[in-house]
Amino acid sequence: MTRRFISIKTQFVLIAMLMVALSSTLWGVFAWKTERNLLYSNLENEGRQMLTSLSSPIINALVYEEMGVIEEGGLLDNFIEEIMKNSTLKVVSAFVTDQNGKVLAHNQYTEYGKQYDDLLTRTAITEGRYQASLQKQPGQSGTLLNMAMPLHIYQKSWGALRVVVSTAPLEAQLQALARRIAATSLAFFLLGMAASYLIGRSMARPLQRLSEIMASVSTDNLLVELPPDRPDEIGKLQESFRTMLERLRQSEAERKRAVTQLVQSEKLASLGKIVAGVAHEVNNPLGAINASIYNLEQKSGNQLRNMEIIKQGVERIERIVRQLSDFSRTASLELQPLASEGFFSECAEFSRVALKRFDVELVTEDRCAPALMLQLDKGKIQQVLLNLLFNAAQASPLRGIIRLSAQLTPGYYQLEVEDQGSGIPPEAQRTVFDIFYTTKHAGEGTGIGLAICKSIVEMHGGTITFSSRPGKTVFTVSLPLTPTENGNELL
Repeated sequence: MTRRFISIKTQFVLIAMLMVALSSTLWGVFAWKTERNLLYSNLENEGRQMLTSLSSPIINALVYEEMGVIEEGGLLDNFIEEIMKNSTLKVVSAFVTDQNGKVLAHNQYTEYGKQYDDLLTRTAITEGRYQASLQKQPGQSGTLLNMAMPLHIYQKSWGALRVVVSTAPLEAQLQALARRIAATSLAFFLLGMAASYLIGRSMARPLQRLSEIMASVSTDNLLVELPPDRPDEIGKLQESFRTMLERLRQSEAERKRAVTQLVQSEKLASLGKIVAGVAHEVNNPLGAINASIYNLEQKSGNQLRNMEIIKQGVERIERIVRQLSDFSRTASLELQPLASEGFFSECAEFSRVALKRFDVELVTEDRCAPALMLQLDKGKIQQVLLNLLFNAAQASPLRGIIRLSAQLTPGYYQLEVEDQGSGIPPEAQRTVFDIFYTTKHAGEGTGIGLAICKSIVEMHGGTITFSSRPGKTVFTVSLPLTPTENGNELL
């Protein structure tokens, strides 16, 4: 299962988003709660100051009423009215009770004489201390601040002063504060996100550049230019990558040396295989030369004909020796311009010589018309063809047909070797080009032939492929054409 790719920049931005959002939220909640507590504390302090300032005049009014100096309830109603008209507090109700909780004065006349036995009033009267609490407003969403101030003087309780204040203005302030905090948090979040994105991009850019450089590295491109050194973790990563590249260069150099040795070893093995065919092919013109020499010695009068036979035989020997010399060159490429028609003709002749000892029929066909110039290492490509032809001959039935053909495809010059053998088993088709892999019996194959062929073709920038089924196996060598060849420079 392929894991979804998430870049470091994206991860950093996501984590930064979460942290900024969390910090903004925590800051906003803390600021709102702090301001809420402060506003409620100020509201209660104002209410307490008002009750404290009125408690003494109300006690005096109660004393005067008890003494009969003033009319009962008249002065208390004035105090209640004064409380209700307070401009700084939104008073909902205000009343005075006696020491038993009976209402002596109330802003609503219908409440006069009512007995209050709630906890707030009872505690204020019995314990003689100020009491306050927040309560939900019945039938509404707001809250009420209930305050009770004891009316005590000289250890005597005269009752309690009760005031109920609405917190609606305070709630409106808190809602406005919440909106300001939300706007501030959003602005802080956006600024934090912008800063996180810029920081993440600056952190990810050198990593992305290093990743692109690493992706461009191949066996043909080990000399890449790394960014300047950095005094941080990315710099250490670049240094590790530089060390790895140096090791790869050394490994590639060792691999090329090993391939060179294998090519030479395989070449020697291939030379040994064609010695018998070469000996036979050389003996034939030598026999004709000997016969011609004998005829000359007999002075038979057919001297010109004998000289022509001798000349042809010597030329044939020279051609065979020259082909062997080309074949035995070192492993480095020696590209040279070759006419496709002459190159294929020479390959076909060399192949017939090499397959002399096999009971097979070689059929050649040059489908490359018109001829054009190629840039190849003749000896190397002949080595590839000989290896493929030997494999085809060993896999072919008695008197089987082996086909060697050449053709042009867009951008490539192709050579094909086809045999009528039993084919390559499906389980082996994925490993036939692996070095030291062979399907032959012990002592019959080294397992490096096809690996060498693949290496030589890739040195030319080409590819070697195959298709196989019982009765037909085709190996195709595709060699890229140069720009001049693609331009169809004809002979």
